[in-house]
Amino acid sequence: MKAKYPKDYDKYLEYDFDNRISYDEDADSMYLYVAPPQGTVGTVMVYNDGKSMVTIDTDEVNTQVGIEILGVTRLMKKFNTKNEKE
Repeated sequence: MKAKYPKDYDKYLEYDFDNRISYDEDADSMYLYVAPPQGTVGTVMVYNDGKSMVTIDTDEVNTQVGIEILGVTRLMKKFNTKNEKE
């Protein structure tokens, strides 16, 4: 089975050294570019609670290409690490 990608998917494959973090307010998603891919990119799921998700994009030689976070606002509230003693 061949994966189907959105029509504009290829625009995300270009690595931009000047803009390593992007945030989509409408989707409440963030992408952090780590390194340019050295081959075919795949995704590893590292967290999913049904409302938020964190994935790491890696290439075929195990380069970490980027980190995608969906439901950023919810995760920030859930994992609030602010020091309450202040």
